[in-house]
Amino acid sequence: MNNKRLEKFGIDLSIYGSTSMAIFGISYGLYIGSAAVMLDGFFNIIAFSIALATKWIFWLLQRPEEKNFQFGYRGTLPLLNLSKGLLIAGLCVFAFISAIGAILQGGRELNASWALIYSAIAASVGLFISVKQTHIAKKTGSPIVRVDARNWMINGFISLCVGMAFGIVALIQDTPLSWFVPYADPTLVALLVTIAFPMPVKIILESTKQLLLAAPEANMQKQIHQIIGDVKTKFPCAKHCLRMTQVGEDVYLHLHWLFPPEEKLITIEKVDTIRQKITDTVMQEIPNATLDIIFTQDQQWFGMINPQ
Repeated sequence: MNNKRLEKFGIDLSIYGSTSMAIFGISYGLYIGSAAVMLDGFFNIIAFSIALATKWIFWLLQRPEEKNFQFGYRGTLPLLNLSKGLLIAGLCVFAFISAIGAILQGGRELNASWALIYSAIAASVGLFISVKQTHIAKKTGSPIVRVDARNWMINGFISLCVGMAFGIVALIQDTPLSWFVPYADPTLVALLVTIAFPMPVKIILESTKQLLLAAPEANMQKQIHQIIGDVKTKFPCAKHCLRMTQVGEDVYLHLHWLFPPEEKLITIEKVDTIRQKITDTVMQEIPNATLDIIFTQDQQWFGMINPQ
């Protein structure tokens, strides 16, 4: 199976999984009266909606460049991931407020044994899909599938924690701690939201940076500057200026290269050779990079374009 088909399979897996678990979670949660179970179902409704949008964007990414989108549709990736993060964060806030309200009103009645059955099924499905998608993301390098895998990991983790908590609740139902049973469900929702909330926040911050064409993370910047620094020692260079950004998995590098004034009779062939060697060196370390290089010997122009 080639990478595109494998990536599509990962997206379809998310669609079918989220549809099944959304129906199951909400129906089961209503039946046993558990907000924690229904929260899990609503997470899957969001996952389903996002998976459909993901499939549309996956189709867009296969299209060639066109008049109105001359750099293709790569910019839709951080937009999609930002939408995912905002939706999940919004649901977390809503669930937290609802849980606090339930605690203040005396809690909710709950059949912990029934909830435990749901949690075991939901955790197994969520973690299985997360592992499967993580494998697909590593093999294809797909940022879409990687973020989906992260979302399924959140779902599986929530379901697993819910199951563990409901197991404890089932054990204390006939003990002096039975007073806590009505508060178990909303308390669990509040705790799970608190634990899970940093994940969508991280997705929101990363996606916003990419939409604003911010530079890649510090480690990648250091790696790229080191590569260019090493290359600079092999070819005549008075100064250079490097700008970079990252959109999805694609890294864009824009390099201005100033030849020394004493370097005379620089032919097109020599410039092309230098460009090819710089590009090959960068691509060996960062295969998903796109590198634009502008060579000049005009120091005044170089200073005007790169005032820093």
